Amino acid sequence: MNQIDIIMNNLIFRKAQKTEMKDIIQLLIAVFHDEQQIPVDGIPLSVQNEPQYWVVEMNHSIIGTVAAWKENNQIHWGRYAIKKNYRGLHIGTRLAALSFADLFAQGIECIYMDARETTIKIVCEMGGKIAGETAPFFKGTVTPIILNKSEFEKYELPA
Repeated sequence: MNQIDIIMNNLIFRKAQKTEMKDIIQLLIAVFHDEQQIPVDGIPLSVQNEPQYWVVEMNHSIIGTVAAWKENNQIHWGRYAIKKNYRGLHIGTRLAALSFADLFAQGIECIYMDARETTIKIVCEMGGKIAGETAPFFKGTVTPIILNKSEFEKYELPA
């Protein structure tokens, strides 16, 4: 068994628990503030937006997270972060698929997001559609994307 197989066999993908919020916020700050220069005060989601979080953990440590929240009567998705040394292994793809499947199982029909280049590729492979112009956003750009339940249902997670 190679190193990637060992990592993949030790991952747990699941809905986050409230007690893990400190660890989730630390990971989000490391990715969004430290790497992308997004101000720290813009990272945590307000409880008024009813956020939900999903995580991927390995050896009792959170290595990835994503969130969804309500905004203007829509479900938004983001705060999508994987620790640097675990990127490129499709861990984020599996986490995204889990969160989308869970949201659609809750009766949601459409998910809105503003995505970076890597996320655009992942979400569009799952049926997402670009919904507007790319715009500058701190260190980089974001593009609006919409993912409909009917399109996501056609997606099959790679083995």
